[in-house]
Amino acid sequence: MPSIDTLLAAHAPWASAERAWSLTPFELFMWLDDRPRYPLVFQVVLRFEGPVDEAAMRDAFRFSLGRHPLLRASIVDDGRGVRWHAPASGWNELEVVPRESPPESGPGWIDLAEGPGLRGRIRETATGSDVTLVFHHACCDGQGARMFIQDLALAYAVLRGVATEDAFMKLDAAQLDGRDVHACEPSVWRGLRHLLHMFRTRPLPTVPEAGLAAGPAADAAPGSRIGLCMHTFDRETVQHLQDPRRLGEASFNDVAVALLFNVLDGWQRKGGVKPGTRMRITVPVDLRGREHERMPAANRYTYLFVNRRVGVGTDWPDLLADARRQLRLPRQAAAGSDMLSMLHTFARWPRLMRRGLRWRRCFATAVLTNLSDPSRRLRKRLPVDDDGCIWLDRARCHDMQLCTPPLRPCTHWGFGLFEYANRVTVTFRYDTDTISPPAAAGVLADYVAAWRSWADEHA
Repeated sequence: MPSIDTLLAAHAPWASAERAWSLTPFELFMWLDDRPRYPLVFQVVLRFEGPVDEAAMRDAFRFSLGRHPLLRASIVDDGRGVRWHAPASGWNELEVVPRESPPESGPGWIDLAEGPGLRGRIRETATGSDVTLVFHHACCDGQGARMFIQDLALAYAVLRGVATEDAFMKLDAAQLDGRDVHACEPSVWRGLRHLLHMFRTRPLPTVPEAGLAAGPAADAAPGSRIGLCMHTFDRETVQHLQDPRRLGEASFNDVAVALLFNVLDGWQRKGGVKPGTRMRITVPVDLRGREHERMPAANRYTYLFVNRRVGVGTDWPDLLADARRQLRLPRQAAAGSDMLSMLHTFARWPRLMRRGLRWRRCFATAVLTNLSDPSRRLRKRLPVDDDGCIWLDRARCHDMQLCTPPLRPCTHWGFGLFEYANRVTVTFRYDTDTISPPAAAGVLADYVAAWRSWADEHA
């Protein structure tokens, strides 16, 4: 079996040299908008049944860090502005957590000025092991995390002698120089115009739960205000939900957004919000093309903004048609470009951007992100059983759990969708200052029931 140094020399020659990059405006935005109470991090947990070789997994983690420089980089001010600094040695290691240690209480906060934006740990369980990865969003998005997970799994398989090196996807660290998205020609006027439009059309946050006693949820990380609950649809239900005959001309994302508006509308009206009040769901959209397939983990996306008014057009055909229309409108592409232009504008004055981000204003009532199946490209390279679970040597990855999306102040709800092993999981992250865990579980139950009802009515 090859050594980890041999693998790095062959598949990540850039790992042997110290590297530095200027922050893109989007990365600067994600870094400056981060705070301990609302950490801009997301978490992935790979749950294994069967024996996992901890030494091989630690080496695989090191190999994957070598392949993805921004995940081992911290932010420094070297006199030329803030920059990413990726050292050639002294990288973070996969932490081995004793089985008897108390469970972690959430992803926590990562200070990029003090260390890199990826933390990993492995912990033995009663049936196998859990590998937990926590990513800072300034370093990469969900697609970047998927690439890291691919390398981690494949490197482990190679080190265990059950896969060959040609399974690795080809990467090129030089492509990180093109990770900034110039969707339009940045201009001060265009950036200011978009900021004014966002302020003028800003929505109302979700109404706080009546009589809520302040305090973090039991599953919120120390210092954080973010709680989490989730629901997983089984294989049979997923087949119904994804049946093209039910979807018709709509996409899975169209239905997800429309159903979430239905739940938001009910919550706002129950809370006494006046009809006609604005609501907005922010939907991240990946901007990678085929020319970016060899780019290591990074951020390359923008946001679409889908708008509704409370109590207006609540019939399902109207909801779905409006969601489809907005998600496909040419002006949505323009809005995503305008946002990037705005970030390019204000990145010229980082102190002004930092002060502006501390201004408590709601720009989205909720966030909805759909990561599809993070393991889809591994299925052509590793054994998969009849249940759709991936095997790494003698360890079966029986489940994958994602804690996403991150939230910011005044955006109290965040929903995530992802698929693994023919199952779809819905995650709901919420601000515990505005909704209690029992009420959040009720909101998630309403969203799940809305999916089931939609599937039954369109059978």
